[in-house]
Amino acid sequence: MEIVSYPAIFQQKNNQIEVDFPDLPEAFTQGKNMETAMEFAKLGLAITLNDKLGHFEKAPQVSELAEVQAAHPGAVVKMVTVDLEQY
Repeated sequence: MEIVSYPAIFQQKNNQIEVDFPDLPEAFTQGKNMETAMEFAKLGLAITLNDKLGHFEKAPQVSELAEVQAAHPGAVVKMVTVDLEQY
């Protein structure tokens, strides 16, 4: 198992929930509700990190959850956790 967790910002926009990863902007995704947004966030995180690692790039350092929350007041900030070996 290769478990990783990164903070993500969930914001309601245009009838969608957009998901941004401050440490991995290329993992941006969205969903029609929080449940699908979280599932797509897990998928986007796993694909992005596996791609980086597959190209011998280092995974970015994980930002502190409290720092991300402080930088985005009013947004929902959650840790997204995946097992990279499942993707």
